[in-house]
Amino acid sequence: MILFDTGGVDFQPGLGWLSRHLTTSGIDAASITKVVLTHGHPDHIWGTVLADGALRFPNATYYAGAAEWDFWNHDDVWTKLPDAQRPFAIGARRQYAAVRDRVIMMRSGDEVISGIRAIATPGHTPGHLSFEVSGGDGLIIVGDVVTTPSVYFPNPKWTFGFDADDGQAIDSRVRLLDRAARERTILLGYHWPYPGVGYAERDGAGYHYLQGHDRPDTVE
Repeated sequence: MILFDTGGVDFQPGLGWLSRHLTTSGIDAASITKVVLTHGHPDHIWGTVLADGALRFPNATYYAGAAEWDFWNHDDVWTKLPDAQRPFAIGARRQYAAVRDRVIMMRSGDEVISGIRAIATPGHTPGHLSFEVSGGDGLIIVGDVVTTPSVYFPNPKWTFGFDADDGQAIDSRVRLLDRAARERTILLGYHWPYPGVGYAERDGAGYHYLQGHDRPDTVE
């Protein structure tokens, strides 16, 4: 079984529910054999390690972006973050260190398994990856390229306070939304309202968010 990101623990109220949701769904943490990490922010990877230092998913191989790994583990990462985000590096380095002996580095175009391919979408973080899942109508796991759909679909060139590089983030967002609108590919976003999936449709200089699983009839 493959899991994308491990969620956040001890970061913000309302986080840390992943283990309970897996249990409710009848999924044993030991059955997760691959954990794919989109980027190193607290709400995406701080759930990797338990309070006692053990891995939450002990039988998994971990997949991390090579550029993302290098960024958070570089000696001068502290100088590249605003003061408020420097604790992010402490947490990221702890989580990454715990999987050092079982991590596979990913670059754009690499596959987790046949049919799940990494897409480089830098900007939110330097090595941010999204993932394309083939089959059916296709699926792109967005990560944090697009956070709030009501804001960044119609205004893809607006900036977001947690993006590391505004220019790169905008370029990645526009490129991904343009492709999704053109190919009518369903998108899955982490910070989106339930059910967390939908389509992009061109609307003037931006895009309209079509929430849900129903694919638009026409393809551009």
